[in-house]
Amino acid sequence: FFESEQMCKTEIQPKRNPRKASMGLPGTEFGNGDIPMPKPPITMEQLRKAIPEECFQKDLAKSLLYMLRDFAFIATLYWFRGSFFQFGLLGKFVWWNITGFFGWALFVVGHDCGHETFSEYKWVNKLCGHICHTPLLVPFYGWKVSHHRHHSHHNHVDKDHSWKPFTKSEYDSFLSSPVSMWSRFHLPMLFLYPYYLIKESQLYGFSGNHFNPLSPMFGPNDRIDAAISSLSVIGYLVFLFANWSPGVLLECYFAPYLVFVAWLDMVTYLQHTDEKALYYRDGAWTYYLGALSTVDRTYGSVIDHLHHNIETHVLHHVFFTKIPHYNLVKATDAVKGLLGDYYIKDTTFFPLALWRSIHTCHYVPDDSLVVKYEKDPEWKGNKKA
Repeated sequence: FFESEQMCKTEIQPKRNPRKASMGLPGTEFGNGDIPMPKPPITMEQLRKAIPEECFQKDLAKSLLYMLRDFAFIATLYWFRGSFFQFGLLGKFVWWNITGFFGWALFVVGHDCGHETFSEYKWVNKLCGHICHTPLLVPFYGWKVSHHRHHSHHNHVDKDHSWKPFTKSEYDSFLSSPVSMWSRFHLPMLFLYPYYLIKESQLYGFSGNHFNPLSPMFGPNDRIDAAISSLSVIGYLVFLFANWSPGVLLECYFAPYLVFVAWLDMVTYLQHTDEKALYYRDGAWTYYLGALSTVDRTYGSVIDHLHHNIETHVLHHVFFTKIPHYNLVKATDAVKGLLGDYYIKDTTFFPLALWRSIHTCHYVPDDSLVVKYEKDPEWKGNKKA
């Protein structure tokens, strides 16, 4: 298009950034305001037909095996806790990190339950979802409601939930406080998930108080299930404090819990926050484009396997109620070649990828239908100028 009109429209051609021409989705090489409407090479229906049918099969036995495997890892770690703790703070630090990681892996199994990909039986999904999420202090039903809304509006500038991009105006308003700037664009952001669960707000990507059955995030038909999930978590906390002292719980439960939270926040943030992705408003957003704007990553083959390939995220978003986690890699391998440049996978070492996104993905413009992240020009690494 641009080549064909070069002679008569040279002066109004969108400006391209050559450095990014081959780094992200087609269109990210242009500046905001000039990004053309993306045109994937195949439709969602064609994508579906290219995926082997067995990838859509939900295997209850296999799902239960993964759930039991994670519980077995956690139980083994608690059994040998003393062997770690005898090495002092270093041993405790190692134990906290390994145990917290497997808490994150267990959350991912519950994530399948929330998407109804754990099994074909809704009651099994609900039961196992509570079994996985309650020990992690996550009210399963409340999470399921807000997470479904996230998938229904993924990468929509105005309607997404969880890691919704700030607009420039929102960024200036929300981050006028140094505390907000410090907590959202520095490493403390890795521990924001408990706050997200209890914050009664639907601004800036918040969904509402997941523990409150009367929260606006729930409809009348949601309130009983929401109450059951909340009472499950409260009951679990009562059980913990009735049987162990606060000091023991701090060292043996809440320390690895914070590691779980950090993994959850880091992985989900990196799935949806990247300079190579695009974000949309009404008039441009479609479910398919939003899904293709999520990001696949790798955390190393061992971690990828142990946390159930949750980093294989693009196809998960396209078919989030259809493909169990254990089939995502095979499904992705079948179609990523067909998607071409419309498939994003970032293989940057994940701590560096996190550092990069925190320091470059600050806000999107207040206007335009198709946008990408911009960096705050006053950002000075560890503070605003």
